Amino acid sequence: MLMKKAMLEKLYRIRHYEVDFKKRALVTSLMNYFDDIAMIHIEELGVGIDYMRQTGKAWVLYQWDIHINEYPTFNEQVIVRTEARAFKKFYACRTFKILNLRGDTLVTANSIWLLSNIKKKKPMKITDDMYEAFGLAKDVVAFPDIKQIPKPDNIHIQKDFYVRYSDIDTNGHVNNVKYAAWSLETVPLEIVKTHMLTGLKVIYKKETLYGKTIKTQTEIKHTDDKTVCAHLKTDDEGVELSILESRWEKK
Repeated sequence: MLMKKAMLEKLYRIRHYEVDFKKRALVTSLMNYFDDIAMIHIEELGVGIDYMRQTGKAWVLYQWDIHINEYPTFNEQVIVRTEARAFKKFYACRTFKILNLRGDTLVTANSIWLLSNIKKKKPMKITDDMYEAFGLAKDVVAFPDIKQIPKPDNIHIQKDFYVRYSDIDTNGHVNNVKYAAWSLETVPLEIVKTHMLTGLKVIYKKETLYGKTIKTQTEIKHTDDKTVCAHLKTDDEGVELSILESRWEKK
């Protein structure tokens, strides 16, 4: 495991329970690697879960933009790398890469996080201890644009999911990867069999808790050999929780 203050990389092996019927790692497995290495990173820097709770703060994921060139496969070893790139106001940008052992980039991902005041449940300005822990200068690096994702115009598929205890993370609400899993579950099997998921964008709008029923609505658009799915997630009171866009290419 290699770590520079703002960067960490770690070796992972693709497990059998993390792959699909083609022996390729599921995108949700890759997202779990991202989540895992990000949490290890903050623990190594001394600003992990316990520290954040003691200081009344939490990192809340706001956005994913994931691009897949090639999927690692069962039993393959990969290098997962993350870097905290920049802070701006209450936003933090963290990037991820997955590389094979030859150094080829398989997957890239950009993520935007919010620093949240736990008690007030509101974003808070990035504090000095975070700048110091990650070794980042204040508002020096250009911060990536935060782009919106279009909602579905027409609903082609709708499914309901019930939030289980195992869906809850250390912040007490549904883990971010579950939203992606629920959305991808609505994509028709014929698309999954004949296409490869090459891109996934997610915006998280509202947290949700144990016991809720989550409605996932999906619109499917086909153009030549590509398919784009727009996914909207709401709770049982109609509150919008997340918007996703999945991109598929025929392989």
